[in-house]
Amino acid sequence: MTVDGLAEFSDVAAGAGRKGRFQVGLTAVAVVFSAYMIYATLFGPYRTTLVHLAIFLAASFTLYFLRDEGTRTPGPLWRRIVNWLCVAGTIAAVGHIVIDLERLLASWGAAFLTTGDLVFGGILVAVVLEAARRESVSFFFLSVAGIAYILFGNRLPGILGHPGMDLPRFIYLTAYTSEGILGFGLEVAASYLFMFMLLGASMAETKTATFIMNVCNGLFGSRVGGPAKSAVIASAGLGTMVGSSIGSVATVGTFTIPLMKRAGMPAYKAAAIETTASEGSQFMPPVMGAGAFIMAEMTGIPYATIALAALLPAILYYVSLFTVVHIEAVRMGLKGLDPSEIPNAKQVWKDGWHLLIAPAVLFYLLMGEGLSASYAGMVAIMVSVVVAMFRACTRLTLARFFAIFDAGARSAAGVTAMVAAIGFIQQAIVTTGLGPRLTEIILLATFGSPMMTLILALVAATILGMGMPTPVAYVLLALFVAPALTAIGIPLLAAHLFLFYFAIKSGSTPPVAMVAVVAAAIAEADFWKTGVTAFLYAVPGFVVAFMFVYSPPLLFQGTWVEIAVAFSLATVGTVSIAAGLQGWLGWPLNWIERGAVLVGAVCLIYFGLIPDAIGMVLVAGAVASARHRAGRAHAHQTRRTPRRST
Repeated sequence: MTVDGLAEFSDVAAGAGRKGRFQVGLTAVAVVFSAYMIYATLFGPYRTTLVHLAIFLAASFTLYFLRDEGTRTPGPLWRRIVNWLCVAGTIAAVGHIVIDLERLLASWGAAFLTTGDLVFGGILVAVVLEAARRESVSFFFLSVAGIAYILFGNRLPGILGHPGMDLPRFIYLTAYTSEGILGFGLEVAASYLFMFMLLGASMAETKTATFIMNVCNGLFGSRVGGPAKSAVIASAGLGTMVGSSIGSVATVGTFTIPLMKRAGMPAYKAAAIETTASEGSQFMPPVMGAGAFIMAEMTGIPYATIALAALLPAILYYVSLFTVVHIEAVRMGLKGLDPSEIPNAKQVWKDGWHLLIAPAVLFYLLMGEGLSASYAGMVAIMVSVVVAMFRACTRLTLARFFAIFDAGARSAAGVTAMVAAIGFIQQAIVTTGLGPRLTEIILLATFGSPMMTLILALVAATILGMGMPTPVAYVLLALFVAPALTAIGIPLLAAHLFLFYFAIKSGSTPPVAMVAVVAAAIAEADFWKTGVTAFLYAVPGFVVAFMFVYSPPLLFQGTWVEIAVAFSLATVGTVSIAAGLQGWLGWPLNWIERGAVLVGAVCLIYFGLIPDAIGMVLVAGAVASARHRAGRAHAHQTRRTPRRST
């Protein structure tokens, strides 16, 4: 492979201009890194899991810290020096672990560490903190707080105090055991996130995103608010495989947001719709943005059970958003796309149906064969590349083939920069015994009330999720809040799905709202208006999470009759909340009718004969009242309009 050839591959991955030789070399690192991860998926980790994760960390940090080196905007000299020092420090620390692995494994604790061990371990801690700081300031401070609590928590009084830990023991646990940096967080990144980042890149390079978007426009483009409805459906279909809300916005929003704007949708509303639609995709089976696999790892619940349980809540989420979009389109008088812009759905399907083979294979391997997430994702990537070669319109060039691995590995490196620091927080909770005490603190603050505990969990999800990828936010919530939810009697599956749901939604909740930032940039809209509007659009979807906590049949826990009844009532409740907030349910609603609809929808949250009956009566009564009032107004208008003489 020539240098010029590799430069072409790097250009495709970055999407802009020919790059310098250094970025060509970095592309080669990304490709080799991806090849190693495929090897590890097929044949197992190199030597031990600890060594495998150390190599994964070194490669990720090399891509992460040097990503701007050799570009037109490499940054100031001091920052470039820091970048190189971070890479050198990571490689030196990882090399020390790999070379002295047997001695380090044989050590019985911090007392057996040498001065060199402590120095290299300290360097690794510092580099991980720097990576976390660059990705999320809030997460950096949370990590620092975790370290401070580990080292100085013995000085705290009362329930928050612990016996204490000295610095050598902290470095030993953090740098050289599976309880720290080379522990759960990094294992999640290596086992689940990496391969699905590659899968998302392959979906983009094989034009699967374009195919799904064209199919949706062909089906919904001519309808009222067609572009917005296409955005909802396309985001639900593609986003689950992309594995990131921001990635989904960047992939799908590039198509949908300009179409919505051309159809007359204000820019900030178009961005808000795409934001809300892309976020929901991470809750949509079968992939769920890799969240289901992490949940399975943390809870011991089989992946298939988690994916099935998330299906009805995910559908309800999109029902609520579809309702909001329809009402907005009706109120603004928006029409569908111009006929010249609507693709022929049959022709689009004929040209691109083969692109759905890879997602179908992924679903079969995960649900039917029960294979590991990494293995199933790897096979799906290979299948997507092979089937893309069947048609000239989707055929990959060699450059685009390498771009899959380049773009995927670089995306994974960004997530790893934050995930590695989870070890600090995990230690602060586990090794100090804070976990059980934290549950006690939460229950004391909420007086043991399930609803108050759920609301506190929602607030915690919003705060912890600010500026963090969904997997990181979910892991933190699972460590901090999940034990309190299960302690008050909420089933384990419902508790973790609830937390995962709001870990997703934190990405569009102001003041940070990183998903809304990306969508607003594409739409050239005001970020704050986009974030607030996305939050309002998602409020009906918020209620869905409370529904499945209080209505177990929505998680497929019950008889088929109970599941069907619960889903039907939940659908009415979800549509009612959207309609009550928007003030329209077939006919305009006055304030009394809106109040009745909202109260009725809240009653439908609880699975029981009496609350469901009250809810249905209130909603039906409000609709009948609105219809009657609209009919009287129309009749009055007709009587006042004079007849034309013939």
